[in-house]
Amino acid sequence: MTWQKKVEQAYGFPGILAEGPQHFCPGCSHGIMAKILSEVLGEMGLKERAVGVYGTGCSLLFHDYIEIRGVAAPPGSAPAVAAGLKEAMSDALVFTYQGESDLASGFAHLLSAATRADRITIICENNFTMGMAGGAMSLTTPLGLKTTTTPQGRTAEAHGLPFKVAESVAQMRGVAYAARGSTHSPGAVKRVKRMVQKAFENQLYGIGTGFVEVLGMCPTNLDMRPKDLALKMREFAETLPLGELKIP
Repeated sequence: MTWQKKVEQAYGFPGILAEGPQHFCPGCSHGIMAKILSEVLGEMGLKERAVGVYGTGCSLLFHDYIEIRGVAAPPGSAPAVAAGLKEAMSDALVFTYQGESDLASGFAHLLSAATRADRITIICENNFTMGMAGGAMSLTTPLGLKTTTTPQGRTAEAHGLPFKVAESVAQMRGVAYAARGSTHSPGAVKRVKRMVQKAFENQLYGIGTGFVEVLGMCPTNLDMRPKDLALKMREFAETLPLGELKIP
């Protein structure tokens, strides 16, 4: 066993994760996801083969925190960029990491990738708010949740019903694997890690498009303490069931 692996096992610090402070807000799930991706890529021996495509917003900061090849995509176009990279680099492990609002702004790119069954992995961190818009309501904001544009809470009558991302993506024929996880507890984080690993494995075996939605926390924009938001996430899971929605 190499000394890097010994350090990872003893201290839980993945070798692919860049040293130094991160710039995410306290309680934000992006830091958790950076560690998960670093662990999975390291444990699967994919550091040299991996290429990350990062969406707009906080997702873009992953370029500085995960020491693999990575590119920034224009708003909403991460799946299209990933598909092009996979076509040019067939042996690479290509994945996107983007927020739900970035994904929605270019939903046609996701539809196109799924229609072609592109062998890429799309990871969507759904924190129920548009961070780049100052905490505005997003397409997935649950009913009753307060945002800067729904100060009294989202209602179906005034704002429409929340969009269920993973269920919609799972219906696409080119999608081979679809799952939804959460970051509200250590156990939930472990399950997300396994989902990401399975999605990567499917890509390596050439099995269609993989999609993993991760319910994330944004305490700053939702104006909640991390602990309170984690408890709130359990309530969200009642209408957004966690687990695998589609497997090969």
